[in-house]
Amino acid sequence: MIEPAVVAAVVVVGGGILAVSSRDGRVVAIGLLIAMGAAPLVASSFPQPLSVAARIVGAVLAGYLFWAAASGGRISGAGSAIGLAAETAVAVAAVAIGMSVSLVDPLPGPTVAQAAGLTLIVLAVVPVFGRDVLRVGAGFTLLVLGCTLLTAAWLGETPPLAKLAVASLLVGIAAASHVGIAMQPLPGGTVAAGKREIAATSGIESTAGQAGVATPSAAGRARIQGSSEGIGTRRDRTTPARYRSKISSEQTSAWAEIEQSEPETPPESPPSVAAPPPATRIVRPSDRPKP
Repeated sequence: MIEPAVVAAVVVVGGGILAVSSRDGRVVAIGLLIAMGAAPLVASSFPQPLSVAARIVGAVLAGYLFWAAASGGRISGAGSAIGLAAETAVAVAAVAIGMSVSLVDPLPGPTVAQAAGLTLIVLAVVPVFGRDVLRVGAGFTLLVLGCTLLTAAWLGETPPLAKLAVASLLVGIAAASHVGIAMQPLPGGTVAAGKREIAATSGIESTAGQAGVATPSAAGRARIQGSSEGIGTRRDRTTPARYRSKISSEQTSAWAEIEQSEPETPPESPPSVAAPPPATRIVRPSDRPKP
């Protein structure tokens, strides 16, 4: 008959492989949730219900934080560099070493806990030193789970207070990963799509030659012109007739006061014109009298 601890160890290792090899952030969150939920059952076949409940609550909360961070659209997981098959082969080798070699003789805890803990630590080595925030968080989560399983195998069953501290640590790692992912900028395609959607709804289009400068499109200009014409028409219609007559009478009286205040100047006499000089007659030789 297969012991429950063996089944739980297989589930934990499978969740760890899924978390480090998948490119989808939501699948990574599911794998971490499986590993965190089944890890308390590996160290002891019949653990205390209160400590198990604390670990499960912490696992669910941490898994939700990873899921929320992966669903925000700010990450695109790089996945495993060696692939799923290679990760599985590494995990199988680590399980074989953990089942055959023991640093403590005799082991206070189950041997499968040592094998599962060593496997999780081996799987977490590469993601911990990566650049992807989600993979780094998944690596630290698997590292903490592996250390707790090794502690349970070498030192015996973990006290309830220590299990509560482990659950709090897992939630803290998930929260830190969530904050780190939220601080990352959106991918270029998402930003461009958001700008195009805003421009389509507001009637504003960006000019390619002027970076960062937005000019109204034809629809936007027509909308702005119609709004300004509507405002002017409403102002003209809402102006009462008595106000218009009052304004015209005030203007007339102002012009009258200006005309009265101007001094009267006498009319200027036209300038005297000098008499033209007498015309000079030209005498031709034929007109002269003959002697």
